[in-house]
Amino acid sequence: MEETAQAIVLGLGVYFAIGVVVALLFLVFFVGRLDKAASGASLFFRPMIFPGCVVLWPFVVGRILSFRTINTPTETDQ
Repeated sequence: MEETAQAIVLGLGVYFAIGVVVALLFLVFFVGRLDKAASGASLFFRPMIFPGCVVLWPFVVGRILSFRTINTPTETDQ
């Protein structure tokens, strides 16, 4: 029973450690490239989305690897 609890805690620690690294890389290098609306956001925007990026890091990696941008201006927006 104790070994199972230790394995769960270790697994969660690894998951969140990877999440912190991915979130920092995403927020520093990729958020402005992948979401044009985020490039002009305030200084408080990135710390606000940091916890979500940590928890949902597999989806963030998928977004980075897709190289698909969102919120790009269209002809009607200009």
